[in-house]
Amino acid sequence: MTPQSYDVSMQKMFAAVSDLYARYWGDFFHFAIFDHPGQTWEDALAKTHDSYMHDLCVADAKSILELACGRGGFSNLMAQNTPGDVLGIDISESQLSHARRHQRPNLRFKQHDIMNVDDLGMTFDAVCFLDAACYLPDKHLAVRKIRKVMRPGARFLLVEWCRHEDTNAAQQALVLAPFMKYWGVPYLETRARYEQFLDDSGFQLLDVQDLNDRVAPNWELGYQNALKAVAELSIGDLPGFIWKGMTLGSEGIRLIKEQFPAAVYIKVGFDSGCLRYVFFLAEAV
Repeated sequence: MTPQSYDVSMQKMFAAVSDLYARYWGDFFHFAIFDHPGQTWEDALAKTHDSYMHDLCVADAKSILELACGRGGFSNLMAQNTPGDVLGIDISESQLSHARRHQRPNLRFKQHDIMNVDDLGMTFDAVCFLDAACYLPDKHLAVRKIRKVMRPGARFLLVEWCRHEDTNAAQQALVLAPFMKYWGVPYLETRARYEQFLDDSGFQLLDVQDLNDRVAPNWELGYQNALKAVAELSIGDLPGFIWKGMTLGSEGIRLIKEQFPAAVYIKVGFDSGCLRYVFFLAEAV
């Protein structure tokens, strides 16, 4: 995937799969962090959001940016918990068509490419980026541009899928390569590389955590939901999930079909340890 084609690929993918994900996963496409065995997914997700807002100092923020805001659920939640303004941006107009159902005086959404985030002409004192940096064609450049729209002292929360530093050739070929193909991911970075990107771009790293053990119930839930969809859906149901604002035809059906093997590869990737779910909290200096 080249930088020139990435924006089109992302719009097509989410035009095809957004409603499928919403039906079998919900409006929040990121993971819930579990505190203890037996905790419900709903409770874990609510506490995860509370923790993220605390880390971002949302209550005291004057302006907040959510990158890859998707269907707008977390942007809306932040807007409920701050007197400041919240902007959610996403490259996918299909995602934003759902996000805009959230109506608040201090909340707005905009179609915008994260790779051009520095063109927004605004600065922020809190920025969050959940589970979507993997799609970017140049992650280092993106981090540098994100820093340009942040005021000194602003908080940056990045939660991301990473490749384990010790991933071997078999894991790359048999697990990560098909997962990335089905999800439109050009490449995966490691935790250490993201730490270097943050340092190079003018951030002070406040906290970093590998959350694999605490998010394990999510990928089991995703796998079980994929099995449920296989049992419930027919091929004739699939066109109904495609966003009507973009004509995709057979390409849209292919993109939907590819989500089912992707669910298997994601689970294998986490269970084998070559996929990591990593939390980074940094401050602009």
